[in-house]
Amino acid sequence: MNFKKILLMSTLCLSMVYPSIAEAKEKVVNLKMSWWGGDDRHQKTLEALKLFEEKYPNIKVKPEYGGWQGWQEKVTTQIVGNTSPDVMQINWNWIDLFSRDGSGFYDLNKVSHILELEKNYPQEMLNQCVANGKLNAVPIGVTGKVFYINKTTYEKAGLPVPSSFEEMISSSKIIREKLGNDYYAFDTDAYGALLLMIYKLEQETGKPFIIDNKVAYTEAEVTEAVRFYDNLVKENVMPSLKVRAAAGFIPLDQHPSWIQGKYAGTYEWDSSAQKWQDALEAGQELVVAPYPKDFGTYPSAFNKVSMGYAIKKNTKHPEEAATLVHFLTSDPEAIKILGTSRGVPSNATAINVLKENNQLTGLGFDANNAVISFSGKGIHPLFEHKKLNTDLRTVIENLGYGQKSVEETAKDIIEITNNFLEEYN
Repeated sequence: MNFKKILLMSTLCLSMVYPSIAEAKEKVVNLKMSWWGGDDRHQKTLEALKLFEEKYPNIKVKPEYGGWQGWQEKVTTQIVGNTSPDVMQINWNWIDLFSRDGSGFYDLNKVSHILELEKNYPQEMLNQCVANGKLNAVPIGVTGKVFYINKTTYEKAGLPVPSSFEEMISSSKIIREKLGNDYYAFDTDAYGALLLMIYKLEQETGKPFIIDNKVAYTEAEVTEAVRFYDNLVKENVMPSLKVRAAAGFIPLDQHPSWIQGKYAGTYEWDSSAQKWQDALEAGQELVVAPYPKDFGTYPSAFNKVSMGYAIKKNTKHPEEAATLVHFLTSDPEAIKILGTSRGVPSNATAINVLKENNQLTGLGFDANNAVISFSGKGIHPLFEHKKLNTDLRTVIENLGYGQKSVEETAKDIIEITNNFLEEYN
């Protein structure tokens, strides 16, 4: 047997035992992942990706990241040109923007076994990421509104933190008697007033504000919700929009009456807990109050998915991309690295790991726990659309300045919302 034949036979035998260099290269999967954020998020994500490649040496991840400014425009160009990364951190409303029929991102139901969806995510959260029956993303975190109460102000009046609107109404009279008529038990702006109305409506009916692209409530139901807010103002539980505007059109946390503790509560985002506490003058303590349950048995805390992880609709490597998403959301070592760089996570495994590692503490964590425990059905992705948001604020301001009645306001809320949804769709 000549030398060439021997060499050929040897090569064939070895190839049966060891993959060739070419075959080994083919087994290496290259993924791209993108996200936006600040330096802290960037550094922690890069560290987590390094650990991922160590644990999965056959998967390489090319990172793509930057600040928020211009990021949505960049992603839009990528998606339109089919050059988007395999794994993307997305804003929740991008599902409606890029995938209204559910086909804009990969259906994660196909890789549910890798993501362990049932184990890690409440179904109500997952539902907010579904379009046309397809799961377009897994929620990274959930944010929502909680009732913050200035415990110090209430204690000065000899009162406990209220746990219902009924208690808040009775407390307001004592607070004003003991501390002065410029004190109020609660306050919110026009948008917050609308959310209080929706809070009541959802607790009564179990329905979110918008279903099937129209307002889910009857005119009579909306009228009573508007009346509820209007009565809080008339009974001096909270200042009218006219009164609170005396200090200028400034955010509530910058309002002198909030800073001094004269406005002793509000309905605001869990993620901004520290901002509200830090705004108070020294010696005042802010706490998360129990959700009022005056209206019914349905959970009704206003909430939404803050952001999610999505996979490119036609990625060549869906299982590897899902493995990366699962790692970032569920791997204990990755969770410790990432911490709360994307907020308090919604993944059950991540929450337990962070608790055990003492990485979840403080007012913000208490607030997020409250949101998760009493979350309503979530919101329609168009609810926070700039035009609809602006128009609905104007409706509430018209009520607050006495330009419209309760009944007219209810009609306007329904008409403006339904007209917007019809035109948009």
